[in-house]
Amino acid sequence: MNIQNTSCAKIAFPSDGASNARYTSGLTIYDEALIAGRWVGRYWSGKGFIEPERLLRWVEPNVHSPTTTAGLDTASFQIEVDGQSLHFGWELVSTRDAPSAHAGQLHGVVALKSTLMPLELQIHTEVDGTGFLTRWLSITNRADHPVALGAVWPLSGVLVRVKEWQALMGGDAGANVFSVGSMSERMWGGEGAFAWQPLPSTALRLESRTGKSGHGTPFFVVRNEATGEHIVGGFAWSGNWAVELTCEQYAGPDATLAFRIGPVSPAPQRVIDAGETVETPKVHLAILETDFDGAIQSWHRHLRQSVMRTLPPQRENRVLYNHWGYHEHELTEERLMLEVDVAVEAGAEVFVVDAGWFGNIGTNWWRTVGDWQCGDRLPNGLEPVFAYAREKGLICGLWLDLERFGDQSNIVTRHPEWRLQRYGRATDSGDIDLTNPDAVNHLEQALIGVIERYKLELFRLDYNTMPFEGGQTLRDGRAENTLWRYYENVYAMYERIAARYPDMLMENCSGGGGRTDIGLVSRFHYTWVTDWQIAPRTLRIVNGMSMALPPERIDRNAGVGQDGHQRADLDFQLRSCMLGHLTLTGIYPQQGEGSTDMVQRVRHHVDVYKESIRPFTSSSKVFHHTPVLKTREPQGWAVLELASEDQSRAVVALFRLAGRADDTYLLRLRGVAAGRRYRVTFDNAGQTTEVDGASLLYGDLPIRLARALTSELVIVEELPSR
Repeated sequence: MNIQNTSCAKIAFPSDGASNARYTSGLTIYDEALIAGRWVGRYWSGKGFIEPERLLRWVEPNVHSPTTTAGLDTASFQIEVDGQSLHFGWELVSTRDAPSAHAGQLHGVVALKSTLMPLELQIHTEVDGTGFLTRWLSITNRADHPVALGAVWPLSGVLVRVKEWQALMGGDAGANVFSVGSMSERMWGGEGAFAWQPLPSTALRLESRTGKSGHGTPFFVVRNEATGEHIVGGFAWSGNWAVELTCEQYAGPDATLAFRIGPVSPAPQRVIDAGETVETPKVHLAILETDFDGAIQSWHRHLRQSVMRTLPPQRENRVLYNHWGYHEHELTEERLMLEVDVAVEAGAEVFVVDAGWFGNIGTNWWRTVGDWQCGDRLPNGLEPVFAYAREKGLICGLWLDLERFGDQSNIVTRHPEWRLQRYGRATDSGDIDLTNPDAVNHLEQALIGVIERYKLELFRLDYNTMPFEGGQTLRDGRAENTLWRYYENVYAMYERIAARYPDMLMENCSGGGGRTDIGLVSRFHYTWVTDWQIAPRTLRIVNGMSMALPPERIDRNAGVGQDGHQRADLDFQLRSCMLGHLTLTGIYPQQGEGSTDMVQRVRHHVDVYKESIRPFTSSSKVFHHTPVLKTREPQGWAVLELASEDQSRAVVALFRLAGRADDTYLLRLRGVAAGRRYRVTFDNAGQTTEVDGASLLYGDLPIRLARALTSELVIVEELPSR
């Protein structure tokens, strides 16, 4: 047995010629084997035990005839090329270790060769000790002509078998063994709508259909109601995707959960040239013997350790001020300088100019996107504004809706051939065909020009379009769907930009939370998760999105921008953003116009963020005390807790939402230690007391909010030992 290992991660390939592999990440184990020409999953486990071979005798006969699984397939991937399903007919070529991109991470590769057509497949698996495995495929065309990739599911198979499930469920024959937690809405303004639903004894499909990963992000949790374990999965893909989960619990005494995850679009998704190799998007998956909080914390640990970009030194979680509040796109040099003054007074550290900085007075920013030049709206360019901001101690950023052309832009007139084609004619939504290398090169050079002209410390990307199923480009006699090649090119472009400007912050937005998948998020530092900041829905958004992504990577915006000021009091509005990455927009029109009380309160919250939250958020544990907030404008209470890994400090934000509710919430903290003593500050009253950790964990701390749409912030800090 050839074993590659670290303290918490192992990859084992047999040295005796056997055709199987075993991957260990923390206590998660996944075992695969080549049986009858099929690469199949033999078992998953979250317990850390290697399954005895005598208990795996059921696998081989079910590869041939899946009687035990009631027809659910055990294949660990699915692929179709040139109309041929390649779920069988494979021979093992080799197994090997490969370099990994992150410290503590192991990378194993299984190479297979098809006997049905000249195609080779490499199965890549990474493990990092967090409980998660990362899986993707490399597909190489060995034919002397192009082939068409129709469908591919990089990871699939049987996840769980629950023996004698009815006994475990107390004899309730009508119970559902599994529940699925996911974002229940897919469109703008419905981000973070996390909800549970029972998994019926039929297929459940989660998906996006808008041509981007969607306002319902590709992230899911499965809860085993019989045994309490959780399965957490995410898909690193910014185009259309699908997760299919199927439970069969009535064909026999056992319940079986099968799944598949992959990109979806009309075939062919990708034409593969002779000799070319393409890589699929990555699937991230773990089976975890823990509760919901523990599952989410393991997911965040995996993302921080093995997925997310490292933040530039000295620029981590700086407070942003975005100009798009009072002046919006009809801005002037004078107005922007007034906004700089407001940003400084509010305590911001980064000044960002948003949409409208390009073009002439009276033009519409939406329709002139793509012409990245200042017109007579800013005749001196942005240099004087940024110079003024830097004199005040701020660093500077700029917004570009880079991957879209406005219908009144000069560039679309010069290059109409770059417009996305669908069913033989150009789309009218501004979509660019970035399968075209010339168009990609133009965007990249335009972005480089703007970065270098203005010496940007932050680049803010927007994406205000929905390409839906994508378009088509003719390639080797086939009408190839554009989405796959589009994202190959876009990912590579942003990777080159990141390598060229390693100290520049990169912020991802897509008309709000339209591309919050970890495929794009991993190439940026921060992600704007919504354009709808208004209470109480803003709490549902941050509640759900802080499950799918670590909270410090989630941009949250307080101020008049996007109407976030219209409901709830000032404290509620600011606190709803402080457990993410804090951004301010439109605090008041210009220096001197904000009331003294208001300015002081804003500055107070900014200081609390800097001093009591920011120092530990990048490694914090998140506890969702109220994981499901029902309806778009939720009622009741929302409670979020961030705690440091060493249990030395915690912050709890409590929100009384819309409508009627009990005026008192009994709080029990989850992220402190029973044997320590803490200073507890109640921010509303500014009062402090000392409490032992056991009382905070096991007692009830009553928090009273007398009316709707108000909040409290509880700050907990360990006291020095006596």
